[in-house]
Amino acid sequence: MRTETADVKFDPRRFVHTPFGWYALTREPSDLGPFPTKPQASSALADHIKLHMGLNSRSAEDRYSGFTVHDPDTCTKNNCGRCAEALAFSGFQAIA
Repeated sequence: MRTETADVKFDPRRFVHTPFGWYALTREPSDLGPFPTKPQASSALADHIKLHMGLNSRSAEDRYSGFTVHDPDTCTKNNCGRCAEALAFSGFQAIA
């Protein structure tokens, strides 16, 4: 495991644990995962952020601070951690 990403602290809401593994949530069309461990998901997210640094701009008003309900039937992502979580816990089989 690389040590340079071990100290990176991300908002815990960026990670979703499902029976399939850990996902790191992104703003791009695909989330990262599933990974066997949260540190692996965190490392992948750190690499992802470095790769996309400066490509996406976001204002301070865009910060998420609420409650959402995720609907796998209308989700537009092609690899979504929230879909995997919703489908796994509702008795459906997600395609990972």
